[in-house]
Amino acid sequence: MRIKDPEYPAAVELAVEILQKRAREGQTITYGELSAELKKGGYDSIPPHRGIMTYLLKDVCLHRNEDGRAPMLSAIVVNQASREPSGQFSSLARSLPFSHPENWSWQDEQQRVFARHREG
Repeated sequence: MRIKDPEYPAAVELAVEILQKRAREGQTITYGELSAELKKGGYDSIPPHRGIMTYLLKDVCLHRNEDGRAPMLSAIVVNQASREPSGQFSSLARSLPFSHPENWSWQDEQQRVFARHREG
């Protein structure tokens, strides 16, 4: 899959739904698990690392968040071994429109995501 493919926006929407569900449950998800969930939804060309996943997670963060003020939803997507988001996530967090300061941490961002989506 490529970002210019007609089905790409629907893949972003599905990723948002998957991550919002996990966030409501207060759980992280690995890159591999997200890739597998997307595959179940019919998007089998989104491998867990690099490539299209990087763009997809950026667009997930920008979904209905063009000004970057809402928590970055992809903060809950983690590496299976380290249980941390990739270095690309931190780079994204420091770029526009998010522009998080030096003292920002991905752990704080995860908590913001969980707090925003927590079930009732």
